[in-house]
Amino acid sequence: MSRRYHVYSLSDPSKAQRIVGEIGKMDGVKKVDISEDLREMDIDADSAEFSAVMDRVVNICNKVSYGCEVKYKFS
Repeated sequence: MSRRYHVYSLSDPSKAQRIVGEIGKMDGVKKVDISEDLREMDIDADSAEFSAVMDRVVNICNKVSYGCEVKYKFS
């Protein structure tokens, strides 16, 4: 299952790379990518584990870049 999210308050590319690295190591995550403008994140993860993955993603984003928020992007 793949979903796209808005990313807020992320302005440092090195922090974005760190976030991608930490999320990519999580169980159930197949692929993660943050856009070049640091405003969108695509996550591909196992359907059954998506809720648990996103709980951790929110925590990782805030830990790496204080104030960073992730919100689901409705199409």
